[in-house]
Amino acid sequence: MRISRRQMLAAVGAAGAGLGAAAAPGFPAILQSRPLRIGALISHRDRQGQDELIQPYDRQMRLGLELAIAELNAAGGVLGRQVELLVADDEGSPAPGAAAAIDLIRNEGVEALVSGFVMAMPPYMDRVLEREGLDVPVVHAMQTPGTYCGRVAHVGSTTLQAITTLIEHRGPEARQRTFQVSDWAPSQRTVSNQFYRHVQAGSTGAALVTTPVSGNSPGEYTGLVQWARDLDAKNFWISVPRPYAVNIVKQADSLGAASAFDYHFLEFSEWQASQLPDGVEAWTSVPFVASDDRPGVRDFVARARRHAGDDLVTHVAFSHHTAVHALARAMEQAGSTAAVPVRSALDGLELEVATGTLTLGSDGYATMPMHVARATRDGLEVAQRFDAAAPGAACG
Repeated sequence: MRISRRQMLAAVGAAGAGLGAAAAPGFPAILQSRPLRIGALISHRDRQGQDELIQPYDRQMRLGLELAIAELNAAGGVLGRQVELLVADDEGSPAPGAAAAIDLIRNEGVEALVSGFVMAMPPYMDRVLEREGLDVPVVHAMQTPGTYCGRVAHVGSTTLQAITTLIEHRGPEARQRTFQVSDWAPSQRTVSNQFYRHVQAGSTGAALVTTPVSGNSPGEYTGLVQWARDLDAKNFWISVPRPYAVNIVKQADSLGAASAFDYHFLEFSEWQASQLPDGVEAWTSVPFVASDDRPGVRDFVARARRHAGDDLVTHVAFSHHTAVHALARAMEQAGSTAAVPVRSALDGLELEVATGTLTLGSDGYATMPMHVARATRDGLEVAQRFDAAAPGAACG
């Protein structure tokens, strides 16, 4: 029997309302002058000491968080309290990320969390916090497979949102002779299955290889490119949620094979576009494109650039900015920072963001605008906008 997130939250709320109040107190008068601390997990280097796994997304995460908090504080804070950001390094892995979350809650007094970069972080952290008897509202702002429905709210896009919008825009030819690459098991095994069902299934003449890659030297894909060329593949479909995924195209170019493929990335940014070889294009579907000419996007980009003192603004900054504002709106509606009432307020929350309306469903995932974009060395260009792309979440 499937249990919805709404049903699960009601059960947890009934059982743990007292715990939530203890772990994340509401607003007695004595607390109203105390800053509201929001914790964030941001990778700096992975456990092997390699920083190319996450740069420059670490800076983009911080940009979105800091900008949102500066805006909230300028408007009077949340429930009359100024907001502070506390950042911990999750080392790009669920176990140290969960340990960092525990430390932020127990020792630093954070009352809400924005979880880290890794797809597997939300379910792992949720289980550990429950085991430790800790309960604060948690929002995940990076891409996710959309199959975990627990106490975490997701304002990042799902891999299915990217797949379905790309297929709709690119048409049947994008499903022919596909070579599909995913990374970082176990969550990416779910994405491999999504590739198989939604990209390859029903196609003809496919040279399909769904390849979860683990243990590779970061960004080394020469062997896979050679394999795809040997199979006479036409379409590369890529779910490698790390900045260095662009190396697939760069290494194909170094082998003289860049023009042999059409590239479809489930996660791609303006920074990655700047790394593409001259004359080569790729396709992606993301919740935000900095070159979009809509007034809300232009205004957000201008504010972000002023705050950062840098031109780079990506969907990573946008989604983390959204995460903080979603938490703030839910807290204001709940009249509390306690986990149970804030989660209740997040359930069904509608939030106006730079791109349009984001609506959190009862499964904890968001219907939101998505943008299929053409990527070249000059940046991302919106090819088609989907005003209300459903997340396609599947709760088990």
